[in-house]
Amino acid sequence: MSSWIKKLNPFKKAEETAPEGGAPSLPGIPGMPQLPPELANDPKAKGMMGAFLRKWKDPAFLKQLRTLAMHMQKDGVDVKDMAAVKAWIEKNQDRIEKGEFKDAPTAPGETFVKTGPDTGRNEPCHCGSGKKFKKCHGR
Repeated sequence: MSSWIKKLNPFKKAEETAPEGGAPSLPGIPGMPQLPPELANDPKAKGMMGAFLRKWKDPAFLKQLRTLAMHMQKDGVDVKDMAAVKAWIEKNQDRIEKGEFKDAPTAPGETFVKTGPDTGRNEPCHCGSGKKFKKCHGR
């Protein structure tokens, strides 16, 4: 078997090898950066990282993060700017702890205004095909 076929096997566990002089990366999480050397062998740090990853998979936690991001955007905060996000969180810390951001902010509803009369089923289609509306675009 060639080497590229071995890489495609989804059932084979990847070998966890640390690069020369570096700390191991987080197992099972592709694309995650390596742990700093001072945290690589600290059981407390590994426990905190595990708790974070379990929380990150919780759908309720992700919903709360999305809700907070929507409130930030409503207040005009650029969510890609970490300094602005931290400032908004510090400013609204007491409201976050009270649970005031449980629901997404409501957007004002848009009013739909008709510009002309409805097309009847038996009238010619508006696209100019020559068919009746019900046979062409009526569905």
